[in-house]
Amino acid sequence: MTKFVIAALLAMLHAMAPVAAQTSEAQPKPPVTDREQVQADRAKAAAEEKNAPTTRPWDRDANGKRPWERSSVTK
Repeated sequence: MTKFVIAALLAMLHAMAPVAAQTSEAQPKPPVTDREQVQADRAKAAAEEKNAPTTRPWDRDANGKRPWERSSVTK
């Protein structure tokens, strides 16, 4: 009878081991540093500038060029 009780206890302990292993929480991501935030902001601004429409009347001419992008030689 005692062998049966010990076997039952071991079976229950073995069945509960995976459940006990899953109770640990996942490690949270470390907070973003100021440098990483600045890099992300600059990358986002560069992507927005690249994808910006070419017809922005306040800083582009009819060809979509900015004043500093125009060739110095005009014919």
